[in-house]
Amino acid sequence: MSLKKLLGLEAFPLSETEIMKKIDDAYQTSRDEIVFTFNSKKVTVRLSKISPLGMMTDNHDYFAQ
Repeated sequence: MSLKKLLGLEAFPLSETEIMKKIDDAYQTSRDEIVFTFNSKKVTVRLSKISPLGMMTDNHDYFAQ
């Protein structure tokens, strides 16, 4: 499943790279959400306060035992 389809942005003229850049910029500036608008459509993506980097550190083998 593509990122655009997952976020409901199929009709928007953005590449997946541009979407990820906007999400990364929002994390860097500690924003709570990103709003994508195109024509009359509006999609709001809410961001988690948990940093995705290192979130699963040392838990990768939790269920392996």
